[in-house]
Amino acid sequence: MPRPLQTTGTKICTTCKVEKDIQEFYLRGGKASPNSRKAKCKKCEIERVKQSHDPVKYREAHLKRKYGMTMEDYDRMLAGQNHQCAACPTTEPGGRHSSDYFVVDHCHTTGKVRGLLCHNCNTALGLLHDDLEKIKALENYLTERTA
Repeated sequence: MPRPLQTTGTKICTTCKVEKDIQEFYLRGGKASPNSRKAKCKKCEIERVKQSHDPVKYREAHLKRKYGMTMEDYDRMLAGQNHQCAACPTTEPGGRHSSDYFVVDHCHTTGKVRGLLCHNCNTALGLLHDDLEKIKALENYLTERTA
């Protein structure tokens, strides 16, 4: 049975060597010690992650892991789309988090990559669950109601 969660008291950070309130340390989690706290305080842990995070390596690993493609594959696909969204003519990827990159659109059933989309087109497809009937119904709606 795991020990009860420590919610009060202090702890010394192994990096900055400052004694801080226990709430200033992240929970370690995991099966072995779900209620224990990490050795580094939150501030030192955030700094460690910032220093070791390489966005280019992260992006390359993400593309490989999720879509089985390299940055070179991505760049070739984007060049084949004239550096614009595969669904609309925009050359701006958009979006809050990945404004530098178009989104890799893929079939959720087969996993096959279909193209690179701007944030808005990708969101629209996702909200409609890639359902052609819903897309056609919206097209009909707009056609009928646009003056």
